[in-house]
Amino acid sequence: MKKLLLGALGLLTVTLAGCSNALTTNKSTYHPTALTAVVKGDAKTKHVTYQVKVATGTYFFQVPAAPKDQTVKITAGSAHKTVTVKATTKLATYQTFAKQYNQLVTASYLPTKVQKQLQTAQKTQAQTKKKLAALAKTDPAAAATAAKQQQAAAQKLQAQLATAKQKAHDQLLPTHASDGVQNLVTTKDATVRANVQDGQLMGLALIVPTKQMKTKNGQKQFGTTFALLGTTLKANPKTVIKKFEKVLKDAKSNSSSTNTKTIHSNGIRFNTVFSTDHLYIYMTK
Repeated sequence: MKKLLLGALGLLTVTLAGCSNALTTNKSTYHPTALTAVVKGDAKTKHVTYQVKVATGTYFFQVPAAPKDQTVKITAGSAHKTVTVKATTKLATYQTFAKQYNQLVTASYLPTKVQKQLQTAQKTQAQTKKKLAALAKTDPAAAATAAKQQQAAAQKLQAQLATAKQKAHDQLLPTHASDGVQNLVTTKDATVRANVQDGQLMGLALIVPTKQMKTKNGQKQFGTTFALLGTTLKANPKTVIKKFEKVLKDAKSNSSSTNTKTIHSNGIRFNTVFSTDHLYIYMTK
């Protein structure tokens, strides 16, 4: 299956193979859900180019959500249909999101004590600099000693951060991402999938094998990744996790794999879907 719409902005054309003129779409306007909008319709053809075989005269294809309205032109022989995929709100600028998320992931591999030291150092950096400058005017020797101590502490912290970054390597997002729907992180415990358009992060999906959710390490990795993604999106992690626990409990008592549960927090939607072998959590605005 070829990718249909990388960077799908402006006019998009999908050609339906065959010579029949019969062509319909279920709607004239589509609103994306999760990472894409699913365009559906009927066509008396054997294939929908780049996508899937037409089953009993029905076709569908997916258009990645984008920050602008998208016009999609569909043709089958001499028949034409045009639909609009409405714009959606971005989650964040991708590079900014990736930088903040990677910092949180790296910090999660530091001992709690070191995490607090790092947070304190970041908060008091400007104040400490002013104090050293003031001390240098009254007691240069003491200021020099204090500066050396701070430099030594900073070097130690940097070394600890480097070690933590190595441990977190497989879970870090790439600093740059091309346009389209793509997997950013893939491990045995979880996959982080994103839709990026024009450098904007339009949506995220956290995909977890259900078998991993049955192991302690899998549960831990899922909880950490879920919480850090939510935190970077400025959702309230405690609220989201508490609500998710209820969704998980309800899912265990209901074997249906098609139900979608939505959690809201600070303007972020977390749509949760269970299949027989995976848990999907879609994050959008």
